[in-house]
Amino acid sequence: MAKPLPEHAELHFIETLATTTVHIEARVPVWATPDEPAETIAMGDGTGRFLAAIFGTPTIVRCGQRTFPHVPDRSKARHAFTSRFRDEQLCVACYRTLTPEDQPRAFEHEQPELESAL
Repeated sequence: MAKPLPEHAELHFIETLATTTVHIEARVPVWATPDEPAETIAMGDGTGRFLAAIFGTPTIVRCGQRTFPHVPDRSKARHAFTSRFRDEQLCVACYRTLTPEDQPRAFEHEQPELESAL
């Protein structure tokens, strides 16, 4: 059985550009987590480790797929963060990992049709 999302969890949507499937990532903001991260990498230490950590670390979405939405060159990206997509694009496996109470949150996003109607 699915576990409820933690309090203050934010849903982020990641689109697989080749298939247009949109996956769900649930994040708990840093301020809402009681534990410190395992390793803190200073952003300006001059080594580039911070950027390498961001670009080289996969984002695991709810269905378990590894995505890489942090690629700096959009033309080479396979995944991208999105906030606007059709409901039919939502990954069914990601949706099914949510509890019935959390499932409506997967549809709290902008629809492309709304933009064209304006």
